[in-house]
Amino acid sequence: MTWNLLHEDSEWLFRKLVEHSEETTDSKELQQLAEKLKRKGYISRKLGEQQSFNYQKAYKRFTFSTGTHVFPRLFKVAVIILVIIGSGILYFLQDQGNGNFQEKIRIANIHPGNRKAFLIKHDGEKIALGDHGNMIKESGVEIHVDTLGIFYQVQEKEIPKEIMYNTLVVPRGGEYSLALSDGTKVWLNAGSELKYPIYFSGETREVYISGEAYFDVKKKEDQPFIVRTNLGDITVLGTEFNVQNYLDDEQVVMTLVKGKISYKQVNHEQVILLPGQQLVVKENGTKEINTVDTRYSTGWKNGMFFFRAQRLEEIMEQLERWYDVHVFYTNEAVKDLHFTGDLSRFKNIDTFIEMFEQSSDVKFDIQGKNLFIGM
Repeated sequence: MTWNLLHEDSEWLFRKLVEHSEETTDSKELQQLAEKLKRKGYISRKLGEQQSFNYQKAYKRFTFSTGTHVFPRLFKVAVIILVIIGSGILYFLQDQGNGNFQEKIRIANIHPGNRKAFLIKHDGEKIALGDHGNMIKESGVEIHVDTLGIFYQVQEKEIPKEIMYNTLVVPRGGEYSLALSDGTKVWLNAGSELKYPIYFSGETREVYISGEAYFDVKKKEDQPFIVRTNLGDITVLGTEFNVQNYLDDEQVVMTLVKGKISYKQVNHEQVILLPGQQLVVKENGTKEINTVDTRYSTGWKNGMFFFRAQRLEEIMEQLERWYDVHVFYTNEAVKDLHFTGDLSRFKNIDTFIEMFEQSSDVKFDIQGKNLFIGM
């Protein structure tokens, strides 16, 4: 089962297409297609064919038929038509006449997450962080807060002699980023914590993660970077990778984007990962390595949700953290429904709910910040 979440964009594209067809006299074919799009049943019939839609063949047919004689403006419109019909994002535009598509879904006051976090200093002081700029000083290290997150700047004359830790806490409904004192960049997802030294002075650079984080590690061959999870340790020299270590998941998931990392558990052999590989380690010690499209694990860092044949329960776990809601199932069977799609993380949650309900038999009952899901 597939869905696409570009409903708002599709309405705009459809409107522009129809306006353009009425203004343009260059192409009778374009005008005829615009008229077809306005007819009842045309789009739903095309969407019924979507399951067997072959994008590569469609593109080849399109480029072959257009040749080099298409005007640039008309070419752009034709591409828009192809994308709209092929991906099914006009799903909501067809007036079905029975009222089902006119019925508005309950809109809850549930908004996407934003940039927020708390910094817990070595002395236990807790500071709320936002986008405002300020500077905090701790034992010779300057902690700068700005619109990009926080970063640490060490004053050479005041390097702390003892290891002092800070903890960055990102609550549900939040995200945040930081640059450590060695230049390593870290992005934290909702419901995550990172404990780290304000200055790396030992033979290794060690941090502790709970939740989900994306690391862009500054290369230092003489000082390995170690990420400690509740199940084992990830060792790197310089690389980019994502680690998911939520305690309630009972597993650790590592996805390597660049470089090379090793993973080690007590009393277990070391595992080496190469770019494009994902390692899943269960609480009972079992391991599984797969080659993956890293977008699906790292999209959150770039403001996107990407799902591919993913179980509804797994999708809702991500939405729970980001939208800070609580999910309850009135029918256990819905957990195993699979969905594929992509959506900006900054859409309101009702965009998700509309698409789930319109593309399946799933039903949502919203009560405050509680979502009850059944069929």
